[in-house]
Amino acid sequence: MRKGYIRHMAEQEPDGFVVEELSRRTGITVRSLRSYQSRKLLPPPVVRGRTGFYDERHVARIELIKDLQSEGFKLDSIARMLDEGGRSDADLLRFTRSVKGLFGTSEGSITTVEDLGGRFGVSADQVDAVVARAEKLGLVQQISEGTYEELAPRLINAGEQAVKALGLPAQEALDVVSQLRKQSEGVARLYLQLFVRMVWEPFVAAGQPPEQWRGVQEALDEVGTLATEALVGAFELVMAEQVDATFGREIMRGAQGGSRSRSGRNRPR
Repeated sequence: MRKGYIRHMAEQEPDGFVVEELSRRTGITVRSLRSYQSRKLLPPPVVRGRTGFYDERHVARIELIKDLQSEGFKLDSIARMLDEGGRSDADLLRFTRSVKGLFGTSEGSITTVEDLGGRFGVSADQVDAVVARAEKLGLVQQISEGTYEELAPRLINAGEQAVKALGLPAQEALDVVSQLRKQSEGVARLYLQLFVRMVWEPFVAAGQPPEQWRGVQEALDEVGTLATEALVGAFELVMAEQVDATFGREIMRGAQGGSRSRSGRNRPR
């Protein structure tokens, strides 16, 4: 009976609704909503008499929190971001999504343990260990028993091609991916530090003017492009140098081996 009364009051109240109605609209328990308020994630309600009333702004804030959680942010981090003034919720969500996807991510497909095992030539008794390693490296994420989402499809495809073209065992291909991650972390850190020093810190020092948000967003988008171009360019340069050095050494070794072989054949008995 109380639920019916609450719903009736929410529908009849033109200036807001009670916490139980907010819970119904957002799918968040009343207990969690109270916790959000204590963490300063949610603005306080308007109190009339002894009852707190919420409105659509509270619904929008909760949807923002849910979106940020889905982007991988913890509640403590979200609270700190929401505590900084000068931005709208939409600005915040756009910005954090750009940060999380700074270097661009391809949309992954849904795959299975069996499919991954077949692609990487892994036997049935080894496939679970290989998939667990891939999940630890951030390549896949389990969504149900035996079903995974590809989080880094380009890296997965590269590993698959390495297995096929070079004859690498799956675990060794994952070792290569692990090394690539470590190298890439340095590039990501370098460009993010540049962005923070040259763009973000001056923006914060100016009080985060709302009219500058678009410029900050565009600068962040450019960072991803610049970092990708620089990484590819540096790789091409270093790869060319390594190819010259490696094959020059191998050609010399082959020539020396051939000379020794001919010398042995021509030696008198």
